[in-house]
Amino acid sequence: MQVMNDITSPRTASACPDRSTKFSWIRFIVLALLLLSRGAFAAEEWTGLPFAEVRAYAWPADTNGRQVILPGIKLREDVLNKEGALLNDDQIKRLQAAVTGKHTQHALMRCYSPHNAFVFYDSAKKPVAFVEICFDCLGTATQPKSSAEWKDFPGLAKIFFELKLPVGHWPSLEKFNQFFESAKREKVPSPQH
Repeated sequence: MQVMNDITSPRTASACPDRSTKFSWIRFIVLALLLLSRGAFAAEEWTGLPFAEVRAYAWPADTNGRQVILPGIKLREDVLNKEGALLNDDQIKRLQAAVTGKHTQHALMRCYSPHNAFVFYDSAKKPVAFVEICFDCLGTATQPKSSAEWKDFPGLAKIFFELKLPVGHWPSLEKFNQFFESAKREKVPSPQH
């Protein structure tokens, strides 16, 4: 008879869940939300900074070796498209992939005369990061510093051509890709000026 008194009825046990079960569910929900939000904001991984949008810019062919992104992430005044071309989510993901991870090693030119840049803006339209690119000498400058030793130049060029912006001196994506293929073999022709 004593054993019967120690057994809790199933009805009593389910009517009053203990605190650890409630906290386990809360922890599970919070963890699930964190994982879902990480996927939604995966494009922010490279910069390490929150951003709301990315815009692409191009400058005239005669930059004479001057940087196009000035201190304070300001655009050099002779930018061709002052408003910038807005990247879509897919283009942002491809941009992120192009400046992170492992990519094909290629020859580098001694020059650095950038004509293109991507600028990341926060929700207040303040610039927070950039990728400045010279497609003629295959050089980049990034802020913050990118983890990739080599960048995916064909991937970067493709985004600019999709946005109908000039890519250095290159008249087409095909011509640029031919140049890049030769740079991978270290027999680098000069771009057509």
